[in-house]
Amino acid sequence: MSSSAAYDFREQVRQATDIVDLVGSYLALRRQGRLYLATCPWHDDTRPSLQVNPDRQSWRCWVCQVGGDCFSFMMKHEGVEFFESLKILAERAGIELPTTGRRAEPGSPEDKRTLLQAMAWAEEQFHRCLLQADEAEPAPRYLQERSISPDSVQAFRLGYAPPSWQWLVERARTTPYSEQVLEAAGLASRSSTSGRLCDRFRGRVMFSIRDTQARTIAFGGRILPETADDRSAKYVNSPETRLFSKSDNLYALDVVRDGVSRERHAVVVEGYTDAIMAHQVGLRNVVAVLGTALGLRHIQLLKRFVDRVTLVLDGDEAGQRRTNEVLELFVSQQMDLRIVTLPEGLDPCDFLLQQGAAAFEGFVTRADDALEHRIRVATRGIDVLNDLHASNRALEEILTTLSKAPVPTGPAAAAARLRQQQILSRLSRQFRVDEHELGLRLTSLRSSSKPAAPMSARPAVIPPAAGGAPAGRSAVDAASAAVSGQMSQRQCVVELDRWERDLFEILLHDPSLAVVAVDCVQPEFLRSASAMQLLTVYRELVEQGRGTDYASVMLAVDDATLKGLLVEMDEASQAKRVEDPEAVLREIANAFYLRDEDQRLRKQQTLLEQGALNEAEQIALLNALLEQRRDRQGISAPTEG
Repeated sequence: MSSSAAYDFREQVRQATDIVDLVGSYLALRRQGRLYLATCPWHDDTRPSLQVNPDRQSWRCWVCQVGGDCFSFMMKHEGVEFFESLKILAERAGIELPTTGRRAEPGSPEDKRTLLQAMAWAEEQFHRCLLQADEAEPAPRYLQERSISPDSVQAFRLGYAPPSWQWLVERARTTPYSEQVLEAAGLASRSSTSGRLCDRFRGRVMFSIRDTQARTIAFGGRILPETADDRSAKYVNSPETRLFSKSDNLYALDVVRDGVSRERHAVVVEGYTDAIMAHQVGLRNVVAVLGTALGLRHIQLLKRFVDRVTLVLDGDEAGQRRTNEVLELFVSQQMDLRIVTLPEGLDPCDFLLQQGAAAFEGFVTRADDALEHRIRVATRGIDVLNDLHASNRALEEILTTLSKAPVPTGPAAAAARLRQQQILSRLSRQFRVDEHELGLRLTSLRSSSKPAAPMSARPAVIPPAAGGAPAGRSAVDAASAAVSGQMSQRQCVVELDRWERDLFEILLHDPSLAVVAVDCVQPEFLRSASAMQLLTVYRELVEQGRGTDYASVMLAVDDATLKGLLVEMDEASQAKRVEDPEAVLREIANAFYLRDEDQRLRKQQTLLEQGALNEAEQIALLNALLEQRRDRQGISAPTEG
């Protein structure tokens, strides 16, 4: 898809999405003047601080300092990147994503919207059956025995599938959902002997599995003792479909999403009833896996919402094995994992019923760091001083796990190195091995576990763009760049400085000035990465002949942080009274130029102070400096004679 078509598609989706309707579908809004207010889900909001502006189609929380348009709201709420938010909003608006393939017909088994509608219909059938049907009598009794309350039945939309072979198939005959749709949704399957379409779930309590947008995409069915036999699986989940993959979803995440986003911590259990009971006793950060081990895609899903995961395992040998299986995944994803092992024989549901929420929270609070847990399990029963073979094997296993972590970079590097050093120090004391040798072995394991990187060529020197720079600069700039590569580059800071903010506020106030601004304000004048990105957006819009108004700029920006910054500056620009916007722009452009000249002047003075130039270069540079000073002070150059 061309960039023009992509922009037009964004515009189509934005036009079809009203920000008030969108935010209001997730949060309770109340009107206050021309704005709408809501309690922000991303901090402990004691009074509504999230504002929605229908005129500008924007939103902003003035406490969290986040905001933007419909796309950035979905990015923040769902923890996704821009393109995923675009797909979600397009689907919500009933707009087909551009594709080179055949478009799915509404009502067909290939149409995702139809499958979602069929799943919502099936959920309603199962739920009504549980609450109203005489044949469902064993199911409420089972739930009562499990101490699941009526409120939980309603909150989680629990249901019941009767033992009949075609109960759901027959009910679907009066609906728009064909047999092929029921098969594609995983609600029915063909008999291998007769070819007849049969219900997938029979004689089971039904648990609705939802995605993070609270749409029913699958079911889990728990067999009832009355209908079980030796061949019956205790639990049956929906098969993999266009809607559902058990490795990409977690039970109850749709319910706890906002809570865990605030706390940045999720507790993962193994069963549906474990998660339901946790919510029933007031714990709002518990989710469950869907009949499979916690895997890489689960971890990537959780990383959208939390920084720390506490994994609660049953107190049996199988639970201990699962710890080792997932630990390396968490280490490789640089995510904080804690491990809780419950007393022998108790699952979380039983534990909560017997000892209550406070005791469970106490276990979670005291949870071991997963690496500490790994060390303790690996060395359990080993005499590290005398059983050298077992001791070396355990140490190698631990170091191999540590080697899965990527080498830390950026702001977190120092803390990560300190953490690694602490672990190596502990291993050194426990195994009586020199700490330096452990570090060397860890480095060796890391080197052997990653593919060799191709040798990269020496980076090319990129000459300054033609045009825009005043004449006579090139020689001086080249000399400056020769002294220090770091000195020749702008530092990218998070916040916009005063002149950068003034520039974009005047462009938001008067979009017609964008053509002038991109001509007279050079990218090298800007100091922050955010300002450079925004100027690039304006330049591309001007070059493409598109509008440069607030809505057009917002639409062209993918980054959620930039969208929030635009909302903030737009609010500020709307509050200002500007008599002559063009004069203000000229003043801003002149300030950028003078600031740039000052910075270059300081670099050139550094060159002289270093004494790295020969006599001819010094004279040429001094003449250039003198000419610059005369220009700044309005002094005419001397004439010969």
